[in-house]
Amino acid sequence: MKDQVLDRIFNKPSFPHKFERLELDDNFCIINTSEQAQRFAHQPEEVTRGKDIRLSFPELIGLEDILKAILYGKQELFELQGVRRGSNQQSRLYIDIYILGEQHEKFENRLIVLIEDVTDKIILQQKLVQQTNEANLLSNALINCKSYMEQVIASMVDAFLVTNNLGKIIKVNHAAEELFGFTQEELISQPISLIINDQVVIKSIYQHFAVKQSFQNLEVVCRTKTLEKRLIAFSCSVISRGTEGLEDIVYIGRDITARQRREQRTSAQYAISRILSESQSIKEVIPQILASICQNLGWDLGELWTPSQYIGTSVKRHSVNAVLRCVEIWSSRVVSGREFKAVTWQTTYTPGVGLPGEIWIRRSPQWTEDITQDADKRRSQPAAEAGLHAAFGFPILDDDEILGVMVFFSRDIQPKDTELLEMVGSIGSQIAQFIKRKQAEIALVESEQRYRDLFENANDLIQAVNAYGRFLYVNRAWREAFGYSEAEIASLNVFDIIHPEFRQYCWQKFYRVLSGEKQQQIKARFITKNRETIFLEGNINTKFIEGHPVATHGIFRNVTQQLAAEKSEHLH
Repeated sequence: MKDQVLDRIFNKPSFPHKFERLELDDNFCIINTSEQAQRFAHQPEEVTRGKDIRLSFPELIGLEDILKAILYGKQELFELQGVRRGSNQQSRLYIDIYILGEQHEKFENRLIVLIEDVTDKIILQQKLVQQTNEANLLSNALINCKSYMEQVIASMVDAFLVTNNLGKIIKVNHAAEELFGFTQEELISQPISLIINDQVVIKSIYQHFAVKQSFQNLEVVCRTKTLEKRLIAFSCSVISRGTEGLEDIVYIGRDITARQRREQRTSAQYAISRILSESQSIKEVIPQILASICQNLGWDLGELWTPSQYIGTSVKRHSVNAVLRCVEIWSSRVVSGREFKAVTWQTTYTPGVGLPGEIWIRRSPQWTEDITQDADKRRSQPAAEAGLHAAFGFPILDDDEILGVMVFFSRDIQPKDTELLEMVGSIGSQIAQFIKRKQAEIALVESEQRYRDLFENANDLIQAVNAYGRFLYVNRAWREAFGYSEAEIASLNVFDIIHPEFRQYCWQKFYRVLSGEKQQQIKARFITKNRETIFLEGNINTKFIEGHPVATHGIFRNVTQQLAAEKSEHLH
């Protein structure tokens, strides 16, 4: 195909050809140039490596989409013919510019710009025009132009449509047929509203039409023959037929649906990760996730189904006796589904029944193109009345445990989107992990509270000290024995209350216990707040997290009176 393009350029009849050459990277910057290329530039000093080609050849400004299409092999060739240089008759120069691509498997693609000096040819043509019948030349030019434009339009990768001043479609290209799923015969003479499903947008277009204004990259939601939504970026311009009131509107559209979906899904994943990282409770997170999925992915209603009062009770895979109830609903303002919601609140499903039950039993995301045609008669009719059609859902699943099911509805009929189902399956796992983590945190708090209650009522002196000797916790018996308040304990170091005679001994024991040794039957003399000396005896061990000591736990008995009694007995 490239050889055919080159043959088209180099084997033209008439004058001998001499071409100057420029090579461009994917940013349209010059990476190589022939010796005489500067001679044909509007700004010769800008024809240097690393400079943007548009600085020296401003004719390429506005052609970026075409250049990108050539660069990536979507278009073979683009020509600019008869470009003029010089302002007076003596210095006037004419050139033709050809742009084609060079694709590499191992290297970056390049654009090749070939420049041909066609001054002699243009001057000769001008002389011939003066000597030839103007009417015939004009007729031929019109025929050639029409043929050329037909070829250009037919080869365009973007959709091309033309409407008259009444909004009737009068011309389409093959790309438009492919994009919207209609044949040319089905589109011609039909209103543009057949594919643009937004009267506000159509009105805006014709307001521009009235004042003969053009606009670029107007993002419009269109619909195909199968009623599938497509987001199209249109560039529109008004073309005059030479008679007032007979202007046409040219639409050139590019499908950006895939790009929009990528952006939506990235936004949804980021939003859900943020919600899960910032939320403090399960009941706080679920409504936000339902809203985030609907708003970021363009769905209209979301539900949470669980077998428990809200969510959190896990059910093993072998359980098929669960009864699913809807415990949360979020809907956009465009959904008028009061009856559908009322039916939903009153409906229950068993595994395998309805979309929630099917997701529950299969433990995987599921899709329904049109819920109104579904076998679930309980909700299909209310869904139709609410204008809901497509639906999908996914399980909130953690390994072999399922916690609930989320289901979402759209007002449009939508074909199965496998990539979306894969993404929401991952989201379901994230939600399950969040729930299990919150459950573990609640259980830990409850467990710690139980232990704290036990410790507070113990007669032994119990303390927790960090790796630096600062107190993390002491129980009631400890506080009563030493006489310090909780505020005073927070500023104490354990070595502040050890008798000087025992500090070296206690330092050694402390370092051993931090290294992982369990120290038993430690005896030491301590000093209370009132400067009284007491003797304690007990055991110490260490808590490690990821291999690092974070706290020592000690349980002691006050043996002061016991030692005093033993000493008194010994003296007698």
